[in-house]
Order: sequence, then structure tokens, then C-alpha cells
Amino acid sequence: MLSTMWNLILSNIRQRPTRTCASILAVSLGVVLILVSVGLSFGQFNDQAERTRRIGGDFMMQPSGASLFLGLNSGALPAKIQQVIEQVEGVHAATPVLVKFVSDGFQALFGIAKDSFLRVNGGLEFTEGKLFEGPFEVVVDTIYALANKVEVGQTINLLGHEFLISGIFQAGTAGRVLVPLDTLQEMNGTPGKATVFFIRAKQDVAIEVVEAKLEEHFEKYKISRTQELEELLASSAPAFQEFKAALVFMSVAISFLVTLLAMYSTIVERTREIGILKSLGASRNYIVQLIVRESLMVCLFGVIAGFILTAILTSLITARFPTVPVNIPQVWVFISVVVAFAGGILGALYPAIKAAKLDPVKALGYE
Repeated sequence: MLSTMWNLILSNIRQRPTRTCASILAVSLGVVLILVSVGLSFGQFNDQAERTRRIGGDFMMQPSGASLFLGLNSGALPAKIQQVIEQVEGVHAATPVLVKFVSDGFQALFGIAKDSFLRVNGGLEFTEGKLFEGPFEVVVDTIYALANKVEVGQTINLLGHEFLISGIFQAGTAGRVLVPLDTLQEMNGTPGKATVFFIRAKQDVAIEVVEAKLEEHFEKYKISRTQELEELLASSAPAFQEFKAALVFMSVAISFLVTLLAMYSTIVERTREIGILKSLGASRNYIVQLIVRESLMVCLFGVIAGFILTAILTSLITARFPTVPVNIPQVWVFISVVVAFAGGILGALYPAIKAAKLDPVKALGYE
């Protein structure tokens, strides 16, 4: 009986290739919508968290209420409090960083104080050249150099000024472009100011102790652990949880509506066939299983197609926009599968129940 059911399902799919392909495509688009959108979102969060973390500090100190998305903040911290921070018990070094968002290229410039930055960071890994020495020299990471086709010794225009590229460092630390702090402060109109301080604790002192001391000395400032940045960014992003919920809802709705339409149309077209099955002794449960399993098979093909389309699309995005990371968490791969099948099952239930309730005599006379 089971093999007969699958033969009927496969036969119906083969007889209606256009509708089946349209249904598979619709389900796959729901999967792509979830995975690509979530991948881009988490890619940004994870990339920023990792690059910020690799600056080397154990803590970030910002003005109260400042966003963890550093490019959204202006220079509001006095850079001169660096000495005060370094006098706190358990602090090894602190470095001020000014972050300036530039709409041209959609990037953030990091202004760093060379000596204190190296004490906190421990040293960038350069593939070419070295860290800047002059006020109008910059270093860029390998991704920026690849995307913009620049090399050491060439000049780039930043905020209306020409800068000489003195070095190219391995991507993954701070911003894509690092500028001398004094120069960026002057260009930004915020002399003596910084966006954030990165603070490294002494190795022989517990992190909790240093954190407590910093909070005691700087009550009006926000102290964040860099190791927790990923979770903090995701939770502090405006409406991020609502965005994820909306994605799931839209994908379920797409799968539900497409499956409902496809299965309902199938029931209308197969009314006589269903009448024959019922006259041969097929139970209501058998008819429901027939319709639902056909829907699940379409969803399975849709999920597979969705994974293939997602892989192609993410490859195109990273190839065309090297500075745009895409990171799809494994849990969201599982969620996309569940959502696709949930929409398919919900969409198939009403047509399946309607088919199971058909009167076999009327169904046999249906034209």
C-alpha cells in the first residue's frame, strides 16, 4: 500500500511539472530569504565583533548610552583620560580610537594612536610595508587592498585628502583603513577626542577585578567586555529580533500560500481520481497522507533548491562585494528547513481534509 501511495505521488508530480516547479521555486525562495538575510546580518555582527575583539583589549569604554556599532558614534571621549585609565589597578594599557564612518565606500576609518595601540594590540600582521609614520600615511587591510586594487606606495583619497599607503595588514583587526589619530581628529573636527578606549588588563589580575575597578572609577561611562561583543551587538541592534521573526513569518506564509494553492488546485483536478481511490477502499487517513506526503516531497525539493540558490547567491555577493561578509549560523539552516516544511504541511492540511471528505459517488461523476 505504501509503495502504491508513493507511485501515485510521483505520477502526479510528473503529470504537472509546471505547477510542481513553481511550487518548488516558491518554497526555495522562502529558504533563500531566511538564509541570505540572516547570513548578511550575522556576517556584519560577527565581522565587527571579531575585528573589534582582535584590537586586543579586554574592555571597551564608551560614553553612557553610546552604541556598540562604533561607526554610529562621534568623538565624545577626551583622549587625555588615557593616563587616568592606565593608573587604575590591574590595567596594563589603554588606547583611544576615533571611528569615522565614510559613506563613500560604506566603510569606517579607525584613527589610532600608534604607540598605545601597539601596546594594547601587540602588533598587526603585515603582508606588505609597515605601520604609518607620517600624518598623511595610512595602512589598509588585505580585503580593502584586494577590493580597491591598491598597493603599498600608492595614494588613496579619504575625506578629501590624499593619503600614502605605507602598509597592508592581514584582515581581521579593527577597521579596513587605519589612520593616525591626530590626523583623523583634525579632519573630523574633534581635536583631542576619541570614540572609544580599548583597555588591556594585566595578565596576573582577574578580569572581574579589573572590570569592577573600572566601573568604580568611571561610573558615568559604559564598560563592555570585548569577548561578549557578538551577543551584545545582536541584542542591541535596533529591531533585530523583530526582523528575524518577520523573516520566519514571511517564509512560512510563502510556503503556506503556495502549497495551499497548489494542493487545492490538485484536489479539484483529481476529484475523479480521489473518487476512484475511495471506491476501491482508500480510507480518509490514506487520502490525507497522500496529499500531505506529496506536499512534503515538494518542500523537500524546494529546500534542496533553496540551499543551492543560497550557495550561488552568497558566492556572488562575496565575489562582487569582498568587504561584505556572509555568515549563516547552522541553527538557521535548521530553522529554514523547519519553516519550509511547516508551511508546506499547514498549506496541505485543508486541501487534504477536503479531499478526504469527498463523497465517492459524486467524485466519480465529476467532470
